[in-house]
Amino acid sequence: MTATEESTDERIDRLHADGIVDMHFDLPMDLYEKRDRKNLLETECLPELETGNMGVLGAAIYIEDRYLSATGRTRRGEPETGLRVALDQIARLYAETQACQRFAICKSFRQIQNARAEGKIALIITMEGAEPLGSDLHLLRVFYELGVRSIGLTHARSNTAGHGGIFAATGSALEGLTAFGRDVVRECERLGVIIDLAHINPAGFDEILSITTKPLIVSHTNVRRYYDIERNISDEQIKMIGKRRGVIGVNSVLVSAAKEKSTLDRYIDHIEYIANLIGIDGVGIGFDFFEFVYRQWPESRQKELATKFTTPHFIPELRNHSHASNLTRRLIERGFSDDQIEKILRENWIRIFKEVL
Repeated sequence: MTATEESTDERIDRLHADGIVDMHFDLPMDLYEKRDRKNLLETECLPELETGNMGVLGAAIYIEDRYLSATGRTRRGEPETGLRVALDQIARLYAETQACQRFAICKSFRQIQNARAEGKIALIITMEGAEPLGSDLHLLRVFYELGVRSIGLTHARSNTAGHGGIFAATGSALEGLTAFGRDVVRECERLGVIIDLAHINPAGFDEILSITTKPLIVSHTNVRRYYDIERNISDEQIKMIGKRRGVIGVNSVLVSAAKEKSTLDRYIDHIEYIANLIGIDGVGIGFDFFEFVYRQWPESRQKELATKFTTPHFIPELRNHSHASNLTRRLIERGFSDDQIEKILRENWIRIFKEVL
């Protein structure tokens, strides 16, 4: 190892010392699917998270289509499956964190600070799609008490709150939020739940901006300049988030429609593009590492994902949290300063937690 390489390694260690914040990780879904097994956080997750120096994770509740009917609910008089699965995902998360003292579910900025001071990985429960709420606003308070602190109203599909942006350049629903969706947004602001604009369609995006006042986030997305689908974020949308002092987390899965262009450098292109439009204070990390789930699926289910949405292209050097140092090394090589890197990896998200939670 040369002196220059060693110096870079030391610099990476220093930049990672206070932990990295990743605002989107499909952890609860995986724990639920493996609910007959114990201690998964410690045996399967912790080694990669420790190698990558993760400090805070957005643990996303997501309800797959197979647990929902066409309307997102079961027959009258039966338990709603989406609600049950969401509650079970949270139950698994609590059980796993109680079994492994290296994690802490956090409901406030102070709790995040305390967890980090104790050397723990802070988990913030998030919701990707409001399906678990059905059309009952009272359930939002229930999930808040359980620890949900960030909500995105939709995934790619429509639900009782609004409509998702599709994986194509045009064609999303022209309507914005429903009346229920507007109620959810207002109640989130009142309670202190971060509103996440990931996956919402353009009309819904604009409407959320019009009825809110606090900083907004996009937990995991990519810029349409490099991957032009409505699920991603346009220049004008980036600028709107910047004006509201929000943060955009850059996604590792949708950096390009082409496999050969799905590279670490293109990932950093997305970071740089956002920073050039709204400043370094507006960009963070939302890795959305998904390969560990995708590889467990049979080929038929992988093909179904490609037909319904798109084929994910995983970045060879950035496949999971243990590869975080590859990102930091490349940011250094691309000329980002220590202050800029710390904001991307951590500080911008920390500001949001401090202001909203």
